[in-house]
Amino acid sequence: MRLLWALGLFSALLHVTSCLWIGAFNIQCFGPKKSGIKDPKNKYEEARDIIKKIVLRYDIIVIQEVLDPDGKVTNRLKDLVNNGYDQFKHRVSNPLGPANHKERYLFLYRKDKVSEKGSFQYDVKGFDRPPFVVQFSSTHTGVDFVLIPIHTKPDHAVEEIDALVDVVEAAEQRWKNNNIMVLGDFNAGVRYVGIDAWRDIRLLTEKGFHSLINDGVATTLAETTIQTHDRIVVSDEMKKGVVAGTAKVFDFKKEYGLGDQAKKISDHFPVEVELKLKL
Repeated sequence: MRLLWALGLFSALLHVTSCLWIGAFNIQCFGPKKSGIKDPKNKYEEARDIIKKIVLRYDIIVIQEVLDPDGKVTNRLKDLVNNGYDQFKHRVSNPLGPANHKERYLFLYRKDKVSEKGSFQYDVKGFDRPPFVVQFSSTHTGVDFVLIPIHTKPDHAVEEIDALVDVVEAAEQRWKNNNIMVLGDFNAGVRYVGIDAWRDIRLLTEKGFHSLINDGVATTLAETTIQTHDRIVVSDEMKKGVVAGTAKVFDFKKEYGLGDQAKKISDHFPVEVELKLKL
């Protein structure tokens, strides 16, 4: 009887610790000033404190708009959230995009929850900032899954979102893994993706893909109309692990009781979801 109780307890604990919170956050021009490297008057000190709170919500967060030519900004952000502890590791892309506005995709992840299994830079033409694809593995269940971040160019959002299907296929072929999530700033609000354009986007119309953030949800602070720019889309296999009701926007302005200072943090809210990965 005691052995059965112990086994039941172990199973329950494993069930809990197999859950992962995943987030995607367009952090809006996070460079030397915002990171604190060149902020002598600490103009962004409060913003950095809130950014730290946001990152600490997640087991993995994919950050867009990291302006980091030499790696110093990435290291500053990692040091900020680690706060003297070695809890977060990172994986970062090379600078991507036009010469006058190079960005990196940055993954920050808790090393006790997941490990990195591999990565590749998608290099087929068609993207202003092509996805940097990373495969992770849960340290508790051993389940492998793939995250594909995106920050589309607004004027090319329809074409780039559609082409994400090709990126998914490339990841499937490389790793023989259909446990895939695409997340980030799709620029998929009606401002850039009209209602008539949806039927031409394979990622949003083909069977096998599921959008977790509904239309009509504001994912930005600055625009006067509701724009659902930021999205999370999962494959059939990944959808099996999505915890019902957890996919949403994290409104840090409301959560932390912020006023106008919220604009110093970002003009976007993070989007998030909880996964329950089982063997």
